[in-house]
Amino acid sequence: MNIVDTKMCFGCGKKNKFGLQLEFSLEKGKAITEFTLKPQFQGWNDIAHGGIVATVLDEAMAWAIKSLNIKAVTAEMNVKYRQPTPIGKSLKVIGNILESKGRAIFTEAKIIDNEEILATATATYIKIKEGFE
Repeated sequence: MNIVDTKMCFGCGKKNKFGLQLEFSLEKGKAITEFTLKPQFQGWNDIAHGGIVATVLDEAMAWAIKSLNIKAVTAEMNVKYRQPTPIGKSLKVIGNILESKGRAIFTEAKIIDNEEILATATATYIKIKEGFE
């Protein structure tokens, strides 16, 4: 399998007119963005679908890894939904690398509405093997 960026990623792809089109500011091992979810991403009225919330968290953690120019894929992710994530409101997501051991990278992310944490995630990513690209 050849891993190629086609700009069609649902989370950040600029060519994906149906996606979230998130744009991150990067620091070493950290990714941050502000975003507003549109009505097409809701589950219940004015509340984001849980799968979309998980996607935003996954994307933030993946971009934190990308900030170090590492290619990796999600191996496992755990999401905690603390409060409903609203549609149509400016929110922030922050992803961080916690630790790296061998090919495994351990990360965390949180979605924030002002100072209130709406959802959190932890995940393990696996670095793509050389020659797999």
